[in-house]
Amino acid sequence: MKEPITKADITAAILLDEDTLVLFGAIDRTLPTAGVVHLDGSVEGRYGGRSWTDAEGERWFLGGVRVAGLAQLRPSRVEIADEGGERLVLPRLSNVRTNPSHLIAALKAFQPGALSLALDFAIALQASSDGTSDRIGRLLAGLVQEVSQPDGFTEVFGRFRDGSLMLQGWARSFKTGAQKILIEAEDIGIHRATAGSFARPDLPSDAAGVLAVLTDPTPAPGSIRRIHYRAADGWRHMEIFEQRTILPEGVAAAHVRDMLGNLQDAEARQAVTRIAASRYDGAETVSQLDVPVRMGMDMVLRVPGAGLFVAGWMLDPTHQVRAVTLKGPGVSARLDGEWSRLSRRDVTEAFQNDGLFAGRLVPGQDQHGFTVFATEPAGVAKTADFHLELELANDRFAFLPLSCLPPAPEALKRMLSLVNLDSPSIETLIARHVGPMLRTARTRGSDLRATGIHPMGRPVKTPRVSVVLPVTDRREDVDLNIARLAIDPDFADTELLVVATAGTHERLGGAVRQAAAFYRLSVTFVAAPEATDAFEAIAAALPHARAERVLMLSPSVLPTEKGWLSALERVSRKSGGPVMVSPTLLYEDHSIRFAGIMAVEGSDGAKTFERRYAGYPQDWLKEHEAATVDAAAPECALLPKDALARALSTMGSYMGADHKGLDLCLRLRALGGACVWLPRVTLVALDEQPRDAHADRWRRAGAMVDRWSFEDTWSARVAA
Repeated sequence: MKEPITKADITAAILLDEDTLVLFGAIDRTLPTAGVVHLDGSVEGRYGGRSWTDAEGERWFLGGVRVAGLAQLRPSRVEIADEGGERLVLPRLSNVRTNPSHLIAALKAFQPGALSLALDFAIALQASSDGTSDRIGRLLAGLVQEVSQPDGFTEVFGRFRDGSLMLQGWARSFKTGAQKILIEAEDIGIHRATAGSFARPDLPSDAAGVLAVLTDPTPAPGSIRRIHYRAADGWRHMEIFEQRTILPEGVAAAHVRDMLGNLQDAEARQAVTRIAASRYDGAETVSQLDVPVRMGMDMVLRVPGAGLFVAGWMLDPTHQVRAVTLKGPGVSARLDGEWSRLSRRDVTEAFQNDGLFAGRLVPGQDQHGFTVFATEPAGVAKTADFHLELELANDRFAFLPLSCLPPAPEALKRMLSLVNLDSPSIETLIARHVGPMLRTARTRGSDLRATGIHPMGRPVKTPRVSVVLPVTDRREDVDLNIARLAIDPDFADTELLVVATAGTHERLGGAVRQAAAFYRLSVTFVAAPEATDAFEAIAAALPHARAERVLMLSPSVLPTEKGWLSALERVSRKSGGPVMVSPTLLYEDHSIRFAGIMAVEGSDGAKTFERRYAGYPQDWLKEHEAATVDAAAPECALLPKDALARALSTMGSYMGADHKGLDLCLRLRALGGACVWLPRVTLVALDEQPRDAHADRWRRAGAMVDRWSFEDTWSARVAA
């Protein structure tokens, strides 16, 4: 198809942002109002514009060319394709500027009658943009100053809790109904508004009172200079009355409701009524409804920067509620299409004798509970307020303020216990909401600090190894562990750090003190009440370890022979870099529990980390020598203190400890280290039953989240 060369005189070419170019000039044909742009025959973008014919019959156009990265492309050939596929080739561009004032000056010089059209064009261009450019704001400000004429005054402002605005005043040409207006403050911005008019006997016959409610966040009332709007015959503005009234916070919604009866146009009154009804003024109104709708919250947990978890119940037997929306600064999330429903027989029983609900609750239909997540954008204040908006039939609204819990460890566990693990979309729920929320909330690790350091037993001036024994449960029998270490000469010149974490037994410290004194070992009791697992305990104790090498040792791992620490040390010293050395761990029947973890690549290319020889007899290892593995056993491993500190400082965020050991090993290797397994050094790792079995539900949910987090971080799976 022939590509006609368009005869045009490009009077102004302005680059408004990195992706947007505005062209103005005379042209020999009518350009499409929308189309596809081709730059140098390949790069595609979008075009939108206006064309008109002046009094002398000459055609003119304003066009916006939007192509990603346009500022760096510097095209020599610009083609515009209409809906029929015909391409019009524009003349080569020259003298492209970035100052919007050049466009305004060109319009004033050649087509002053098109300035209002240019402002309409600029508003449409800004509305279709992904962001706000300083230059397009300057273009709007310059055009509005040229075309907007005085038309009235704004006398009253009121601010809603969501940052939107109501204004009241008078004008001659302010249209009623929905429209876009320009608010001129320090900058100029486009805002959606719905307006109604009312009679005022103090005004000229061609003027009327104006009440407008804006639905977007707006500048502070005190900073507003003018309100600009499109009238039938051009752009007009209301000046700001010098003695304007700014209503106190929380009064705007009530003021609008008081004014509704004065609005003249029924359609505009209905529109303003709906908007005013949806403005939240901080009060709980669900319990005041005269229809059978009630709602209650069980838990609202917020992770700033990630989102909110909302768990509660809603009773709506006659289906009055059309939508449930979470509202807050920068947040408006519809919940009822996404939530998981749960049986709440207790809610049915609580309301079955209530007058509003009597006869309306069907026995056995108890799905009143719900859990749901909502994301929030970055930058929302930690002190921000949130509420639920219930939209009901007949354009009614009700509101429920939310009291948000901070993401403390216990609150996170409670949240996990409420997640519906039987939901068919649980994997998606974890990937989209639960996982990212917990990852944001659990950025702790090496930031944990010990709250108490208590030296006990026989002091050692320069310990050869620092042994860290993290106690994370209610046990108080670590004297058995200390006794086993005391009878091994390898531990005579080591130090033992016993770390007491959250939930440890209050008698633990006394038991450790007695054992340290009896066995004459160098022991330091470290209180770390914020730590929730062995890795957090180690991170809290590590700054207080004095040796260059650290032995991580679980209380559940018991030696079966003497001299095993020396065996680990010999391998550690021979290695050129940071090495994590661990022995073979056996079950109590002496079958193999841990003999290193290796990555196995499947036929689909996916990587899976598998424990080697698990469940095999111990004799299977007789012919094996020390070997490099992908992961060692964090329950018993010797490694340099500085390498351990660096790996812990970057450790991923997990609810439980199951994936942390493998994550730690992979991070150590990423830092240039290695993991080594010693098959002929054996210790027994006891099976410990959880001492808080009631927490099984949150642990199951946490394990699913941790699996997602590990796979998302390392693009690999862990074999069951």
